[in-house]
Amino acid sequence: MNANTEQETVAEILDRTRKLTRFYLSKLTDIDPLAQVTVGDQKLNSITWICAHLTWAEHELVINALGAEPLPISWLDLFTYGTSSEPQDTWPSMETIRKDFDEVHAAALAAIRSQTDLSEPSQISMFGPTSLKRDIVYHAIRHEGTHAGHLGWLCKLNSITTV
Repeated sequence: MNANTEQETVAEILDRTRKLTRFYLSKLTDIDPLAQVTVGDQKLNSITWICAHLTWAEHELVINALGAEPLPISWLDLFTYGTSSEPQDTWPSMETIRKDFDEVHAAALAAIRSQTDLSEPSQISMFGPTSLKRDIVYHAIRHEGTHAGHLGWLCKLNSITTV
């Protein structure tokens, strides 16, 4: 049995985390993707915002951080960290988001697998000027898992059985 490279293992973990995200999304197909559930005084992010934000994040935290060729997606900056999750007329359609969501993911996996050394400095400095590629990609995995959990909560709040 051959041992996977670190790059292959990291790509596999990111892909399996995305599969969890897709599982929850598959359960939410009959829910308005722009609806925001209110819990207490807080409005939760909509399905649309979560998908678009995950697309932006994977593009930033994997493709850009690893120095891969950016994809020409004009709407990404509408969903950066801290942007409003209130539905906007400028948002792309869910169909466009889902297409780009899948394209960015495929490009991110390829970018990880093409790396020779994840201990090199990252192209973005999320954790300070000495951020390593590994640090940023590991964060991308955690970030995806966090938002997969949000989608799981949206299932529960909409009375959708997931297990």
